[in-house]
Amino acid sequence: MVGAAGLLLAACSGGTPAPAEDRDFGTPVVGEIAPDVLAGTTLTYAGPGGIFQEGQDEAIWQPFAKESGAVMQMDAFDAGKLKAMVDGGNVSWDIVDTSQVDTARGCGTLYEKIDRSLIDTSQLPEGTITDDCMIPNVMYGFVIAYNTEVFGDNPPKSAADFFDTKKFPGKRTVPQTTYVDPQNLEFPLLADGVDLDNLKPEHIDQAIAKYDSLGDDMIAWSTGAQAQQQLESGEAVMGYVWSGRGYGAAEAGAPIAPVWDEWLVAIDSTAIPKGAKDPAASHAAINYFLGAKQQAGMTELNSMSPVNVNAKPQVDDTLAAWLASSRFETGHVPNFDFWVENYDAMATAWANWVTGA
Repeated sequence: MVGAAGLLLAACSGGTPAPAEDRDFGTPVVGEIAPDVLAGTTLTYAGPGGIFQEGQDEAIWQPFAKESGAVMQMDAFDAGKLKAMVDGGNVSWDIVDTSQVDTARGCGTLYEKIDRSLIDTSQLPEGTITDDCMIPNVMYGFVIAYNTEVFGDNPPKSAADFFDTKKFPGKRTVPQTTYVDPQNLEFPLLADGVDLDNLKPEHIDQAIAKYDSLGDDMIAWSTGAQAQQQLESGEAVMGYVWSGRGYGAAEAGAPIAPVWDEWLVAIDSTAIPKGAKDPAASHAAINYFLGAKQQAGMTELNSMSPVNVNAKPQVDDTLAAWLASSRFETGHVPNFDFWVENYDAMATAWANWVTGA
């Protein structure tokens, strides 16, 4: 659900005019758009809502609308709704923010293949494009967040430390979301010393068993807000959480710090739905979205890490300590080929664990 009244919901329309044939976008330069080239065009961006999407709208999409002449609308992304649109041949979204696993699994069926000649990707970190249908949207980390008042003189430094309840006693919170991110399973395998570049199907059960090995020292979070609250209240002295939620706890005044020695990279996908009405305009909008100025402005508003290597957001020391983008080279990018191939087994095992089935 889009969380703020300030987000404009896309309106239904009874027919879409064909894109103008005489538009000249020129050679793509990241962050730039020809003035008024999209006058009379309406584009809809479907994202996760809340402060995340509000920040993107204010820092990127409304400036894009002003420069390009387009009308830019916001909507809430839902995978089921997207499939219904594509199956019904009536796609009202032009650009979406979704997961890397989603674009990899739906590339060519739910999502259009990106025409790389229409987007300047020269300022993206190497290794952040993971399939033919995605462009990086934002970066964040799956990190250990720990209480500095509890572990100040002896902080955890690794995934193995997270599971060592004798050396680091206390409750730790782990993800039990309704959906599964590959990072959720790679983290406990990292603690077991598994080579994450050579995963096998049996590693799925091993990862879940590793979480269960925490016994009574394990509590769970199903939403980012819950994870943050558990850290803030001290209910958990340590957590495996999204970096943005660790930052939220620290910003609220909790004595929470991140561990960047071992962390897993998370990147949302920017994608174009299959059957989008104006793919050329979608590509041009994505090219603008990636600009260093735009990405920096987004970070300043929603605390998400930029994906442009030249973005220099002006942030305070607290946020700087939690930004994944400045530490990308030390993070582990999940083995998406394995997880896409074994998605059904991963999703089933995870759902059974979360529900206690």
